[in-house]
Amino acid sequence: MESSSYIISPALDGDEAVIFVPGLGGRTKFVDGWNEPGLEPVIHRANWSEPMNVPSIEERGAALSSLVARSGVTDVVLVGHSMGALVCLEAGKHLERRLRGTVVMCQYPPHRTPLSPLAELPDRALAEEIEAPPHILNTTALSEYARLWRSEYRLLNRYLEADPRPLLDAPLIAVGATDDASSWNADSLNDWSQYTTEWLSVQMIAGGHQVVEQLPPETLREWVGKLRG
Repeated sequence: MESSSYIISPALDGDEAVIFVPGLGGRTKFVDGWNEPGLEPVIHRANWSEPMNVPSIEERGAALSSLVARSGVTDVVLVGHSMGALVCLEAGKHLERRLRGTVVMCQYPPHRTPLSPLAELPDRALAEEIEAPPHILNTTALSEYARLWRSEYRLLNRYLEADPRPLLDAPLIAVGATDDASSWNADSLNDWSQYTTEWLSVQMIAGGHQVVEQLPPETLREWVGKLRG
């Protein structure tokens, strides 16, 4: 039995699913706001079961795809934010025909993403750089959070240096934010075309790296509908 994996909430039920995978820090509470009464499809959120256990991006992708396969879902759209977009890329290569499409938000494709220097910052400077919530900035546990963040950035850097890259057989929507250093350049986002045999659509929205937390549910469902055709 796997010691850690993703926990999907609400639980997967039926043939189709839309799953949101967060980036560093794992914030997903805002996903509840996407599931207002009467809105379909339901957006499921993926949380890592052991937040202080930091496996590789490849391992996380494999774990997520295994969970989807065991659930019986045969039509899945993955939505990944920041590093979560890379997890979706890795999960997608295992899901094969189960994958209907992927939305990657605030993340350049691996070969266009520079190695991150953030792992070398002091605790508070690192927390401020990634826009950590105020209650984390002022807690005595900040050093433990910072240790986790550094571990994830080191994993990210190792992943960015890896080769070969996954190639998905499903369409991609790459979403950039105009004030986000990780996704403001539409030309760089266009290079996601190298990771799919299907079509790519680049969408630009106003905001910074955490714009996903203010994303209107109608906008996300529009993208999901476009992927499903």
